Amino acid sequence: MPSPQQLTLNVGLRDGFRFRSFFVEAQSKNAETVAILSNFTDSGDSQQVILWGQPQSGKTHLLQSCCARLTASQHVISYIPLKHMMHYGVEIFSGLSFSKLIALDDIDCIIGNKDWEMALFKLINQCRESAQKLLMSSRNNPRRMDCVLPDLASRLIWGETYQLHALSDTDKPKALQARAELRGFELSDKVIEYLYRRYPRDIESLMQLLDTLDKESLREKKVITIPFVRKVLESM
Repeated sequence: MPSPQQLTLNVGLRDGFRFRSFFVEAQSKNAETVAILSNFTDSGDSQQVILWGQPQSGKTHLLQSCCARLTASQHVISYIPLKHMMHYGVEIFSGLSFSKLIALDDIDCIIGNKDWEMALFKLINQCRESAQKLLMSSRNNPRRMDCVLPDLASRLIWGETYQLHALSDTDKPKALQARAELRGFELSDKVIEYLYRRYPRDIESLMQLLDTLDKESLREKKVITIPFVRKVLESM
């Protein structure tokens, strides 16, 4: 049996994808969804949840947050990013009976393919029978998916579904500053304004840049200022 940290086909979890690093405004719909997912992860009950929303709304972050919490408690989990692993074939759904949580990212990728739909149908039934947690993500509302198999369409709404909303341009600077604070440094408004004028504004690219700035500032023992950011951007 694999160790609690081993994931299906050696797919790893990103270090920064944790509940505490997912930015939400208090009382927002996303805050309620994050609380529900946290309870879902900690609950001893078997459940099925689908998280859906537009690209870069944070679905992968939250799926991996659930996985990370359980691995920290020495539970075995299987995280499968379908968009990147479809080429392995439906066999990737085999041998998952040891997992307390199975997290399937981007199930949209397999909807419309009869073989994949049948494999997912069987996996959902297996999880229900074995009292395993099943967490899935999708761009589209699962109640509106055009499934080849009618039985799969009904299985997808067995559990609960929650929509995740992407951050607005107003919230993105707050998210960057919150992530910087978690990492132990300050990101000024002027630095963020400078980044906004010279770098893509999608949150994934901004967070990856933040990681790079943090690593470079530690390596060079420099404070993150506009000149420092300019130097890093020019070297990329």
